[in-house]
This record gives sequence, C-alpha cells and structure tokens, in this order.
Amino acid sequence: MATRWIFGSQLNHQLPIVKDADQDKDVFLFVEAHSRSTWQSYHKQKLVLIFSAMRHFAEELKEKGYTVDYREADSFQDAWENHRNEYKPDQIYYTAHTDYRMKKAMEKWQDSLPENIEVTVLSDQPLFLLTAEEAQQELKGDGPWKMDPFYRKLRKRYSVLVEDDKPVGGKWSFDQDNRKSAKSGTSFPKEKSFRPDDITKEVMKKVAELFGDTPGDLEPFRWPVTRKEALQALNHFCKERLETFGTYQDAMLIDNPYMSHSLLSSSINIGLITPLEVIQKVEDAKTNGAPLNSVEGFIRQILGWREYIRAVYLKTMPEYKKVNELNHQVDLPSFFWDGQSNMTCMEQSLKPVVASGYNHHIQRLMVLGNFANLFGISPQQTADWFNEMYIDAYDWVVLPNVLGMALYADGGKLSTKPYVSSGKYIHKMSNYCTSCPYNVNHQLEEDACPFNALYWNFLDRHAEKLSRNPRMGLIYSQWSKKEESQKTAIRKKAAALKQELANGRFHEKKE
Repeated sequence: MATRWIFGSQLNHQLPIVKDADQDKDVFLFVEAHSRSTWQSYHKQKLVLIFSAMRHFAEELKEKGYTVDYREADSFQDAWENHRNEYKPDQIYYTAHTDYRMKKAMEKWQDSLPENIEVTVLSDQPLFLLTAEEAQQELKGDGPWKMDPFYRKLRKRYSVLVEDDKPVGGKWSFDQDNRKSAKSGTSFPKEKSFRPDDITKEVMKKVAELFGDTPGDLEPFRWPVTRKEALQALNHFCKERLETFGTYQDAMLIDNPYMSHSLLSSSINIGLITPLEVIQKVEDAKTNGAPLNSVEGFIRQILGWREYIRAVYLKTMPEYKKVNELNHQVDLPSFFWDGQSNMTCMEQSLKPVVASGYNHHIQRLMVLGNFANLFGISPQQTADWFNEMYIDAYDWVVLPNVLGMALYADGGKLSTKPYVSSGKYIHKMSNYCTSCPYNVNHQLEEDACPFNALYWNFLDRHAEKLSRNPRMGLIYSQWSKKEESQKTAIRKKAAALKQELANGRFHEKKE
C-alpha cells in the first residue's frame, strides 16, 4: 500500500501525485489540522477556502474511484500516526513544497520514519512554470536582480505574445499605458462570486466554532473552492473584466475594492487552475478583442512577477525572512486587524481585507506598504500580517512581495528603489483624498496628510543608503534645496506623527 499525501495548496489533478496514482494500490491522505501550533492566526475566510477546497478535491478523487483517507486532527503528526496504523503504507509520495517552513517540516517528519517506509518527493509542476532548480538558475549571483530580463526570457520560452522572437505590439511591457486613474463614478463589470454549497457551509460552521477568535469576517464568503468554479471565474474575467483591467490596474476608488482585478490569485495559488492555462486563456482573449495593454499587463503579473518572486524566495531563504535593511522596529498598529482608521486611504485598503481577505496590489504596495515604511514599522510584523490576513498569501508569495517590493527591507535585491510616496500619488490614483479629514495639500499643518512629512523624513533618515541610488537622484536634489529650517520642521512633524501613531490617533473611527 502506498500513501499519496496531498496538501491544501496542491489541489490539481495534473500533478504527478494524482496522474500517476494506482487505484488498486494507493490511498490519498488529506489532513485538516486544527492545532494553533500548526496554523498561524489566519483569516477565517482563508481557513474556509483551504478546508473547503480540500474537501471538494477529496470528493472528486472518490468519484474517480480512488481510496481517500480524509482526516480531521489536532496536528499533522496525529493524523499521520492514525493513518499509518490503519493503512500500514510502505511507500509515501508527496509533492515538493515551495514554502521553506513546510519543506523543512516534511524533511524532519521524513527523517523520523522507520527505515521500511520509502518516501518519494514529486514535482510541483504545473503549479509553477519553472521547476525550483530552473527558477534559481535564472537568478545569477547574490543579486540585485531584475524582473524584466527574467520575464522576457519566459515570454520567448513559452511563445507568449511573441512573433519571430519579437514582442507582439513592438514592446515587452505596456506598463506606461496601465497607470490611468479612475474618476469618481467610473464603473466596472461586476466580479464573479460563488454561493457556498453544503460542504462550504459545513466548513464555515466549523471555522466559526474552532477559530472564532481569528481575524477577519466569516461572511459573506465568495471565493471559488473547486476547479469548475475557478474556471468560471477565469472565463468571466476574460470575457467581462479584462478589457478595463490594464488601463485601471493601478487605480483606486472608494468602496470599490475589486475594480477590474481578476480575483484569481487564491485559485492559482492552491492549484485549482494553473498559471500556464491562465496565461493561455488571457492571451487567447486578445484574438477576441481584449486590448493588448490589458493582456500583456495581466500576463506580466503571472508569467513575470509570480515566477520571479518565487525564484527570489527559493534563492534567498531562510536568511531572507530576517532582512531589515532600514532597521524599522515600530510595532504594527492594531487597526490593521479591524480596518478602522481616520485616514481614508488606510480605511479603504484595510476594510476589504478584514471583510474578505483581499485588496488589490496598489492598495497593498502604495497604501499599506507605504504606511509601514514611512512610519518605520517592523518588516517581519508586516509580513506576518500579510501572511495571516490575505486569502492568496503563502510564505513564498509574501516575503519577496512585502519584505522586498513593498518595504525594501532586503536592500534592493529584487526592486531598484523603495516604493514610497507622499500623499500626492494616492491623490493622483484615487478619489480617497476627497473624503479624508487630512488635507493632501498640507505638509506641516495640523490637518496635513501624514504621508507628506513622513515621506521627506523617510528620505532624510535613509539618505546614507539611498541618496546614491540613480533612480532617486532627482528627489534627493529637491530635498537638498530645502531650507534647513524647513527640514527641521519636517523632522519635528514626522516625530509628532509617529508619537500620534503610538497614542492611537490614526485608529480613531471616522465619523
């Protein structure tokens, strides 16, 4: 008897662990582990997604005639011991894990097994386009690295938007066409949502009982939990929402957290749909009239960025988890867990995370990441929050995106400069500032947008590390031209804002 152990981020029928299974000799093992030593304090909807998707996947295997042992237990170890006692396997298969913690946990577990049990670790393709070895080989030396050449190489390798080895449309990136702000009143086609079935409802009841004190709202739950639903969401995005995705992918509007974003990341990251089929479906949409800037912009996120950040993670762990190049030590404020802030941009970015475990990439990067950097919040606490609160978060996704891209805590290994800004960027890309008690045009006044003084203070504090950065020369020349009295006033204002954060001011509920 052989055991084929499937985990909650590996729910794909094309994986070798499923494709090569023998119905007569193999049993599939699934484990829902309840111990807090196993799970972080994850968002309720993330737990519902994983448990429900696992249960649905197990039912699909049963319908195909496979033997399935689905266990609910306090820990993975308890479930494994009970499974071994019942089935007495002499062969175990499991799919390679990208997340370092899970990889090491499985290696430790494997070392504890008796010698008569043979373990085989199988490929994780098609969960990713590149194998772990290939991904790391693409990053030469110790960094810094750049995504663009990585992306171009994969475009050619997989013949995506390429003709005669040249990019369709004459450019590799249409990023400059994808930065339009959306005016108040701009509408977007409605996203695809899914009503919980009986399996999901049962999981929701369980999560409410066992994990009722974890963060986030439990309802409404709208996420795909099966491949069928994920494909429906993909088709709906390509048909209804892809057209406006590119142009407005960086825009933000009050009470419109989804805009034209695909909401497919939670499905891709657990295997319900694969990155390659998503890329091919989006590329096919171009022949049906989808604009090239939208098609290329979306494909770049999957074929370029997703593969690239996984490569960075594999190349740099476990040391990467501890990076803190800017020595930021402030505790993450409590309003990150309830979404109540008197800064409209923060409230609008946090509310959808609390409600459903999601907001889009500009809210993550240029609002929440920007806030954390300017206030000097601990990158590790920030990354932990992202890992726990987002429906699509996993260690390999979070650490490069948060520590590297958002917080520059790695000193520039994967991004060429810190993504920080004053309130002007948020004002340009959103309508948030129109209903905020803080004035985006003020810098030192009582009602001044906190991002304004803190932005200049960030540049001042880190001038030794950043002033020689060629992409920041212009802004540092502007800082150097300021009168010393103005610099002193900015430093004083920034210090007062940081004290106000410690005193809870920005947690005040907006009337």
